[in-house]
Order: sequence, then C-alpha cells, then structure tokens
Amino acid sequence: MLYFGPFRLDSERLLLSVGKRPLPLGPKVVRTLLAFAERPGQVLAKRELLDFVWPEGFVEEGNLAQNVYVLRKVLRAHWTDCIETVPRRGYLFTGAVSTSPAPHRAAVRWQYVAAAAALAISLSFTLVHGTARSRPAPSELSANGQRLLAMGTYYWKQRTEASVQKSIRYFRAVIASDPKNARGYAALGEAYAIEGDYGYAPMKRTYATARAIARTALKLDPQLSQAHAAMGIAEDVPGTRAAAREQYRTAIALDPGYAAAHQWYGSALVQQGRAREGFLELRKAAQLDPVSPAALSWLSEAAYLSRRYNEAIAYAREASDLSPERADPYVDMGLAYEAMRNYGAAEREFRRYAVICPGCRSEAAALLAHAYARGGDVRAAAAQLAMARRGPESADSGDVALALIALNRRGDALAMLKSAGPNAGRMAVDPRFDAVRGDRRFKKYLKLPA
Repeated sequence: MLYFGPFRLDSERLLLSVGKRPLPLGPKVVRTLLAFAERPGQVLAKRELLDFVWPEGFVEEGNLAQNVYVLRKVLRAHWTDCIETVPRRGYLFTGAVSTSPAPHRAAVRWQYVAAAAALAISLSFTLVHGTARSRPAPSELSANGQRLLAMGTYYWKQRTEASVQKSIRYFRAVIASDPKNARGYAALGEAYAIEGDYGYAPMKRTYATARAIARTALKLDPQLSQAHAAMGIAEDVPGTRAAAREQYRTAIALDPGYAAAHQWYGSALVQQGRAREGFLELRKAAQLDPVSPAALSWLSEAAYLSRRYNEAIAYAREASDLSPERADPYVDMGLAYEAMRNYGAAEREFRRYAVICPGCRSEAAALLAHAYARGGDVRAAAAQLAMARRGPESADSGDVALALIALNRRGDALAMLKSAGPNAGRMAVDPRFDAVRGDRRFKKYLKLPA
C-alpha cells in the first residue's frame, strides 16, 4: 500500500482511493500512477512507462499521454498536480510517497473537508425534514465489493455500448458479493437507465428495469443518495420529469458530493430551458468529478446556451480528450464557433461529428446547412439542407427549421416548430433562434409568454 496526499494506492488490486472512497479509474491508469509512486523524484522515460504499464506490448504512445492527462486531472482535483513533463526525457512525479498512512497536512485538510460535508448533509436533513435526526452511516461494502464497484463505475462513465454493458456485469457482481448493500443495486439501476438513454437497448424496457432495481436500493437504504439519483434518471421521461427532478434534489441534499446527481439535475434544468441554473449544477458536477466526459459534455452545452462560448469550446475539448469516441462535444464546439462567427471552424467540427457518428449524418447536414447559410454560402447550405431532409435518419426538426430561417424561409421554418415537443425548453434559449424570438408564432409553438 502506498500513501500520498489524501490518496491510498493499493498496488495489488490496482485501486486508488481518496480516504475510504475508491476512485473509478481503469487499471491501466492506476498502473501508470503506480509506476510514478514507486519511483518518486525520478525521471521516467516514456518507453520505460510503456513497458511497465503495457508489458503485453501493442500500444501507442498516445495511450500513455491520455493516462497522464487523466491522472493530472484527478490529482489536481483532490490535491495538487505533481506529475511534471521533462522535455525530451519523460515524466517526473514530485509528490511525497509513504508506505504508512501517517497523517500529514494534506490528509488533515481532506478530513476537515469531509467533516464539513457531513455537517452540511446533516443541516440539509434538518431543513428538508424539520428534524435533526441522525442516521447511521451506510454499511461499508466489502473490499471485493469496493473493487468491483470501482471497476464498474469506470466503465459506466465511458458511456460506450460495450463499456456500459461491462459496467452492468460488474455491478451485478457487486450485488452477488454484497447482496444486502444498496450501493450495488443503485449503481446497477443507473447503468440500465444509461443503457436505455443512450439507445443501446430499448428505453421502455431498460427504464422499467432501472426503476425496479432503484426501488430495491431504496428499500435497503432510503437515505442513500445514489439510490435516489438512480430513481431520478429512471423517471426522467415524459410524464414523470417533475418527479425525477425531485429525486435529484433529494440525492443532492443527502450527499452534496455526488457528482452524477448534480449532472442529471443540471441537464434536466437545461432541457427545461433553465440553462444558467443548469450550468451552475453541471459545473459543480465537473468540479466533483473532473474526469467525467458526460458531465463535461453537458457542461459544454449549458455554457453554449448561456452564451459562454469560449467556455463551451474548452469544456467540449476536455470531454473529447477524455472520450474521443463521443460525438456530442463536436456539436457543442461547432455551435460555439458559429455563434462567434467563425464559420469555417464550425463547419469543421460538424463534419467531425458526422465522421464519429455515422448514424448522425442527416443531423450533421442540418447543422452544416445553417452554418453555410450564416457564412453566406447559400448554394452549399441548400445542398446540405436537401441531404438533411432526404437522409435515412431524421434530423432534429429544430435544426432543420434553423437552416430554413437562415435561408429566408421563415414561414416553412415556423410551421415545423409545431412539433417542437421535448426540445421546446432548449430551443427557447438557443442563441440561434434570436432571429425569430420576437415572432408570436415562435412563442406560440414553444408555449412561451407572449
């Protein structure tokens, strides 16, 4: 076992923890940190690190750079950045490492923060429930359960189809290891909801499964923040969105440090058209979990809708750095560049979006049509609009309407907005609709105050 700052690194299980809380990092990322922690103060060549982390070979140097990027974000979020790049030589770990958990100022500071957070939770209960009843701390997972939960959470955060399915297998293993502990059930409920939300499985079925599992978690521990968050995302569908938001608020009151609850509540606010409030919640989520691509991607969208365009680009780049296979950051970057009238950069990002998401080409064409029209290339805009409307996949009606508006076909565009549906809240604050925001038909279709 190795200790540095507020961290504990289990070299055998490749598990990194802050205090008693395991961090959801992949084994190769933790193994990279292990290489540094075993030889602090020494410059490690890139080739040396590659051989240590990937003894099986067949790896590119970019994988190492990605691991270092993730580690720096984690270290900076909880302690300090102690990985230095030594030009033309490699990397240097400057943190003090010990083999015993002797307290030091950083650890004491972290314990103070944890105590303050616990006090905040207690006060939240007093305000919400009207009493100051204390509750026993939730039961700890076994060491094996903690390891399985950390692995499952790592894969769950990647949000790819294969990684979410892997996370489901790990969370089922947590339940098998600790069947009376609510944490495994809560995590599994969240995983099933994400599987449906991202379209990897039928939403109706996965959300029903997620709700059933979340109910089990709540029966085992009614005051577990993650259980309420799991129920929230499972209820975040038409007809029960208000109930979902209440579950998110309860989850945050129970544990203000649970990043996913802030993320989902923030994204729910964004969908309501409350972009600035959503931005604050999503920024908190990204601060609490700085290596979450999903939180950063949603934060980028909220920044764009709040007209913080440079921030939107910066957050989107961080999201794509952490998860290169995600497509949505390129949309956010493109929209922010377009708002800044950098149409060439916007077109480049929308084309990257189409490459990363082959099933999104009609949507990309609608986005390109608007960017070309705003940039003055009417012929290219018309061609992209035709592709968007005849493609095998349907483009978002709002984005098609925007292209029509930019091509001076406002009547056709506003007629399309009669079916705005669940996107109405977001469209109400989207800067691209500024050209028609005062039109009474636009207000009527989006049910805005006249």
